[in-house]
Amino acid sequence: MTAETSPTAGLEAAFLEHREKLLRFLRARGAGDAAEDLVQEVWLKISDSRLGPVASPLSYLFRTADLLMIDRFRSTRQADVRDR
Repeated sequence: MTAETSPTAGLEAAFLEHREKLLRFLRARGAGDAAEDLVQEVWLKISDSRLGPVASPLSYLFRTADLLMIDRFRSTRQADVRDR
């Protein structure tokens, strides 16, 4: 299977096309300076994944970004509680 025919090729293309939208989405949701890092995490997640075809790539990317942001928030909050 070549890169052009791999199932993630469409997802990666959608990511590249909508990267700025993902950044704006994360900033609007409160990610602030971490938005760039989260977008990079989305890229790593989709480029390493072995997914089948994704019916709605843009929705998948936004959901992935949202979940990564929530995970980061929870991790930070838990570290703050632990440190107190």
